[in-house]
Amino acid sequence: MSSSYFSPIAITHSASGASATVHPFGATVTSYTTSKGHEVLFCSDLAKLDGTKAIRGGIPLVWPVFGPPAADNADCKNMPQHGFVRATYWTIGQMYDNANEAGCEFTLALDDVAKSRGDGAWAVGGRMDCHLSLMVKVVANTITTELTIKNTGGQNMTDYQTLFHTYFRVHGAYAQSDAVSCNVSGLANYGVHDKVTGAQYTFKPAGTFSKQPLALGETEVDRVYTPPAGKKEVDVLICTGGHGEKVSLKASAMSGGKQLTCSAVVWNPYDAKAKSLGDFGDDEYNDMICVEPGVLSGEGRVLTPGSELVFTQVIKSL
Repeated sequence: MSSSYFSPIAITHSASGASATVHPFGATVTSYTTSKGHEVLFCSDLAKLDGTKAIRGGIPLVWPVFGPPAADNADCKNMPQHGFVRATYWTIGQMYDNANEAGCEFTLALDDVAKSRGDGAWAVGGRMDCHLSLMVKVVANTITTELTIKNTGGQNMTDYQTLFHTYFRVHGAYAQSDAVSCNVSGLANYGVHDKVTGAQYTFKPAGTFSKQPLALGETEVDRVYTPPAGKKEVDVLICTGGHGEKVSLKASAMSGGKQLTCSAVVWNPYDAKAKSLGDFGDDEYNDMICVEPGVLSGEGRVLTPGSELVFTQVIKSL
């Protein structure tokens, strides 16, 4: 296998100077720099970039399970956390660069190498099969990631989960210490499952939610936000630093001509959890916040043979 197979891919929009870096391992976007030279994504200094484990940072891809698989899920019960596509080498497609945007497609067909990281129905000889395509598109202040998953097997896929596990860089190390410099707006009235405490409640900040956004506080944060009835897209504003840095995040998913419900996950390990992670610096929790759009639950999550799920994330630096 040639060394280029392992090398990161640089996508540069010549017209604006914006650029992204994507590793074929997991098709993981590890950097997005705007035309003004502003880095939007966080990637740990200790991240493994040699294919030995999933990359800690950037935009890892989660499929077909989020977190550790449920013990009663016979198809996936021994699958790695967050599935296996983030820990498999993808094929690099044609790159392009024009006045409107620059981009590249990455594809993954579940051959024996990929499926050897799966389990049960997803393993070699199992009944599940799919083809994945990731388009990464870059312009002056926006990066778009579009994941297409096609069911190429003969069975319905009904219990899948998929996310963009996006790590945002918090400039100035303010993630935990400054609620003004690091927060998320746009999650008012979402249902919350706090995976650290087990609590479940509805997020109802006092007053106008744009003035009372979600801040982390000095604690481990791992929460799933499920939207209220009728809301399908994720549309949030994230403050990412002490000098007014902000990004907007929008995400949507379509399958069979129907829009699916997108949830959002907010994660920061804080100090004790950070120290337990071998590929994450002890103090790097100050430098990042994960805001992860995903298809985790809701009606319409049935991929019949031959059908597709198209999941899109748009990140804009403001």
